[in-house]
Amino acid sequence: MSEFKFKCKKCKMVFNGDIGRIIFPADICMGQRPEFEKDVICEKCVVLTLDDVELTELGQTQLTEIHFKSF
Repeated sequence: MSEFKFKCKKCKMVFNGDIGRIIFPADICMGQRPEFEKDVICEKCVVLTLDDVELTELGQTQLTEIHFKSF
């Protein structure tokens, strides 16, 4: 289970999102996004796309730590 801090761009709510496993593409530095096993779900707006959310500063740190541990 991977849980990250997200902010919904629609309602501006900050929430923890359980996204399951994360798959990092080989060319992530070229603008590719990581793939999440589960959908990101906001309590108010329900299922969101990656364009509808942003990682908070804490969420970015959490994702970076997992990415560097995958090497």
